[in-house]
Amino acid sequence: MTRLIEKYYQKSNVTGIMLKQKLEKFGRNQDIAEEFEYWISNKQYKQDNCVSIEGYTAYSLSQLSKYLAGEGSFLLLIELREKPQITLKKIKQGFKMK
Repeated sequence: MTRLIEKYYQKSNVTGIMLKQKLEKFGRNQDIAEEFEYWISNKQYKQDNCVSIEGYTAYSLSQLSKYLAGEGSFLLLIELREKPQITLKKIKQGFKMK
């Protein structure tokens, strides 16, 4: 992972433990981190050879909710990889807020 993601978060005023946790997630998922870096640089999702997990890509996740545009779609893609059953249930329930 390049410093691009770290700079993105610093510009967004993400600091401390939150910054550390997000960077660790991307560090464990280098392929998703590379796509996120592409999104940061180009302000669009990759259309070819994208990471697909449980049938979802970052772009397809971004279409499910306005709150998933950009960074949120990549973090949810990581959740799909790391906790597929819980995350698929969350998606099927439509991201209900408590």
